[in-house]
Amino acid sequence: MGSPAGADKLAEPIRFDDTDGAIAVISLYKTTPTTQAAGIKAFYKTAKSFYQTIPGFYGLALFSSLDGARVVELSQWQDQASYEAFQASLTSGGEEDYPKYYEKYTSSKGKKKDQDGAGLGDPVLTASFAVEQIASPPGMVSAIPATMALVQISDIVADTVEHQANLVVAAQATLDQLPQLYPSPRTVVVLSGLDTPHVMLLANWGSTAEFGEVNQVPQLAIATTVATAEDGLEEFVPATDSHLYQTVKVITPKTKSYGK
Repeated sequence: MGSPAGADKLAEPIRFDDTDGAIAVISLYKTTPTTQAAGIKAFYKTAKSFYQTIPGFYGLALFSSLDGARVVELSQWQDQASYEAFQASLTSGGEEDYPKYYEKYTSSKGKKKDQDGAGLGDPVLTASFAVEQIASPPGMVSAIPATMALVQISDIVADTVEHQANLVVAAQATLDQLPQLYPSPRTVVVLSGLDTPHVMLLANWGSTAEFGEVNQVPQLAIATTVATAEDGLEEFVPATDSHLYQTVKVITPKTKSYGK
């Protein structure tokens, strides 16, 4: 039997890669319930064309918080060098006409919200992160679906690089408890800022259809309250910004065709 009609057109999920050197770049935006949807729509129209043909680009996902207060843009890259080469290409021109796309891209991202509510405004955070650890149940792909996925994104801020390292260890210890959780997240990712003392925790809890109410979705928390003195966290309370998001769009790299 053949595949169902349209099955080959299903949107691809964003898959996570923790190979040596792989990074994620995250931009965090503050929004309001009345401006969030229009801002995402304006951004996506330019971001799609801008990102699909970039060497070393592994994918991009847009997430909107269910409370309307946040939008997160996450892109993945082969390594920091590929991301920096991409940044350099924005002003060097070339066959992809990057400056033209960049002008549209920054216009959408950087401008303040106009009377129609378009534009996401300036991000409160844009940073590169190392992929410290990925956890998924046996046999499952470490990914977040392109639509209808419920994703917890927690931004945890340390006051020093040393405390950041302690938070990464605490986050990894939290992942060790996943087999005892029910319901359990499909994928959990721990990210550590390369140039900023942030730790990001992403947890894909599955589809919105699996929960009767969104308040039934569990929340992972880094267990810093049980850290020992040796962990260096006994006098430090990290600032945490945690929201439940829904996947808005996923953009996967465009495969070049030859001989056409």
